[in-house]
Amino acid sequence: MKRFLAAIAFTAALVAPTGLLSTVATAAGASPPVLKAMLLSLGQMPAGWSVANSAGGKADMGCYTDNAMPKGVKQTATATANFQGKGGLPTVGEKLATFTNGTTSYAETVANLAACKHFSGTSGGEKVTGGTVEKLKLPHYGTASEAFVVIFTISGMRFYQDLLYVQKANIVMALFEGNIQSVNMGQFQGFANKAVAKLA
Repeated sequence: MKRFLAAIAFTAALVAPTGLLSTVATAAGASPPVLKAMLLSLGQMPAGWSVANSAGGKADMGCYTDNAMPKGVKQTATATANFQGKGGLPTVGEKLATFTNGTTSYAETVANLAACKHFSGTSGGEKVTGGTVEKLKLPHYGTASEAFVVIFTISGMRFYQDLLYVQKANIVMALFEGNIQSVNMGQFQGFANKAVAKLA
């Protein structure tokens, strides 16, 4: 089961700028402590949840691989937070990033995801099949926002992810919740409300 939990977390990482589950990394530009302070905290998670370790591994899943690094836009700072429920599921990950042009980064990211209707390939050495990406209707957040439902199968096990992108000023937020069953929409919206409320 552990390899499947790692796979769902890692696969989610692919759709966020430079990896939703990567460790905190920065470049010249915005102050990283400012972004870190805006992240969801363990205290905002349900009782019994814990901080999740970042996942790793190589992946090649067609249009779903590295689709959130727009050309011509430089990322200037990033911070991440990752959590898991009892037993490892569901998983929740948040990434905040700033760019030389947040509007362009956001627009190209959501356009890439909207165009990625079907995907397959490998993730962490496991075969990924039947991948689909569809838009998800959620309330409007920030300056602009777009949500998606991602479903895929790894070695016969089905995974579900709800994914939300929000742009507010020059900050782009990526938030996901993943599970081996359909994501609890009320819970995901609760996480989204908390996350967006912390954006400057």
